[in-house]
Amino acid sequence: MAQEGKYGTDKLTKYPHMFPLDIAIWERYLDSHGDDFLSFDYDVKVGSGTEPIRDIGSEYERMQRILSKYRIDVVGYRSNAIWIIETKPEAGTVAIGQIEAYTRLYKRDMSPKLQVVGCIITDRKLPDMDYLTSARNIKYYIV
Repeated sequence: MAQEGKYGTDKLTKYPHMFPLDIAIWERYLDSHGDDFLSFDYDVKVGSGTEPIRDIGSEYERMQRILSKYRIDVVGYRSNAIWIIETKPEAGTVAIGQIEAYTRLYKRDMSPKLQVVGCIITDRKLPDMDYLTSARNIKYYIV
């Protein structure tokens, strides 16, 4: 049984944690591949975050716990896999590191029953990215 996200496959008026250039790339991807997914979640937090500073108050401790975690741009749900998606202009090797970390942390924190797939979506192909993403089994899209 496929997991479902909070959002459908339609474009949103606002995407949590995405900047305008990221949004433009994401919406171009949605235009061509949105129907491949059942649903999405945005700004998914993973990782342990930093230890709260002592005696700053419960509201600030809560904010620190949330804001110090890693943030996955998009988690896409398919019938047979969960995609961890980084959307970034001119995505390079830093994006590969992000996807590797986010994928591992998602598996640890969420214990998904389906296969987890890393994916980078960008607007410009950079040298060696086809080779590097292929070697790491990361999906790589230029839109």
